[in-house]
Amino acid sequence: MNKIAVFSPDAVPVKGALAAGPGIRYFEIARAMDRAGLDVTLFVPSESFERSSSDIKIEPWSLNGLGEAIRDKDAVILPQVHGGLSRAYPKTADISQPTAVDLYDPVLIENLGLQDESDNSVLDYDGYLRSVVPILKRGDYFFCANERQRYYYLGVLNVLGRINPLTFHEDILGMVPYGVSSEPAVHSSNVMRGKIVGTDDKVILWFSGIYPWFDAVTLIEALPIILKEIQNAKLVILGGVHPRSHAPDDEFKKTVKRAQELGLIDSSVFLVDWQPYEERANWYLESDLAVTTHKKSLETDLSHRTRVVDFIWAGLPVIVSKGDEFGRIIESAGCGYSVPIKDRQALAAKVIEVLSNEDLRETMKDSAKKLAAELRWDKVVQPLIDWAKDPKIAKDRSNKTARESVLKAVDTIDGHEMVSLGKGEERNLADKVRVSLKSDGLIPTIKRSLGAGRRKIKGEGG
Repeated sequence: MNKIAVFSPDAVPVKGALAAGPGIRYFEIARAMDRAGLDVTLFVPSESFERSSSDIKIEPWSLNGLGEAIRDKDAVILPQVHGGLSRAYPKTADISQPTAVDLYDPVLIENLGLQDESDNSVLDYDGYLRSVVPILKRGDYFFCANERQRYYYLGVLNVLGRINPLTFHEDILGMVPYGVSSEPAVHSSNVMRGKIVGTDDKVILWFSGIYPWFDAVTLIEALPIILKEIQNAKLVILGGVHPRSHAPDDEFKKTVKRAQELGLIDSSVFLVDWQPYEERANWYLESDLAVTTHKKSLETDLSHRTRVVDFIWAGLPVIVSKGDEFGRIIESAGCGYSVPIKDRQALAAKVIEVLSNEDLRETMKDSAKKLAAELRWDKVVQPLIDWAKDPKIAKDRSNKTARESVLKAVDTIDGHEMVSLGKGEERNLADKVRVSLKSDGLIPTIKRSLGAGRRKIKGEGG
């Protein structure tokens, strides 16, 4: 029986723990692999680790203890999302240790959604890029969540030299979507009806964080339009802010401020703290509709909204913004609608349509359950299970010629230094030197600086 290490970048939903999408994903992947007969250990960041009973082995990990954690493992599965782990793993793991890398979170694009157009942001992104590339060079098998991501990562891996003559015919990039439980959603206790909202109210649920790429303000501004038609409509925002502050809360604050300006807080809009994973079905089943709206961005184009998948599991009708892959899927399946981005009139119209038509909600519920049957964790994780049962080193990593050529092809490029410095840019030289020293060391930095100086003198002399 192969011993497999699965690394989570965040807390996982053991009983009572507050978990976001990534932690839930690796918890469920580990459980599915365990049920398939693999000897799985799920590693959780030490700062988020709590000893708790579970149906799988769960242990803490830290960068200092990484080598010990993976020493006896036949294969390792880890995310690209954790920069520290991505940098440390290639330096720590034995070169012959088969490694699968999860690409479901398009972090290089997501990180851009947190940056402004400043020199400091460019340098921050430079550091993040340098933390992600090593794990893309080190992996033996990669997996993502949907077709859009697959084409994006085919390009990324190709440019990085990982799709080459040795791997062109290999299945180097698989697809493992976000899944749902095989067990049906069951209502175990009353959490909202008669406590936060009335027993007969029509409940719109926003479940999870309101991060920079989301647009809950449009939903708030649609609510007065909805209330004119459905006076007992209530919006429950559960979560809002990441439980461990792993994402900025600016968008959440904007949402709350707009609700306050419209006089909706505690009358039509209710804010609820993040809730444990095992209680989520109660919130879904006491709601009439879930809404997840977002902004237009590259992050949206490549996203795979984890909570939307979970709504489908519970048979909860969903309205989302157009533009992402799952919006297309739910409309095709008949279990929800997608509306134009930032169009509060269109959003309000669809919310009114769903809340005022019980037969439509029941039809959507049935359609959602049919879709959920195709998204069971045991089913979607199968490509990763197949790899873990017979893990292999990628052909290019085990080939001397490839290691000395295509795998190093884009590691350095000097040409950018040929761009002449405009007035005011000289002050950034210190920043460039600092970044180069940090990433490349002293000797390459000196050589690069001398080369740039020679080119500048030659250009001025010509």
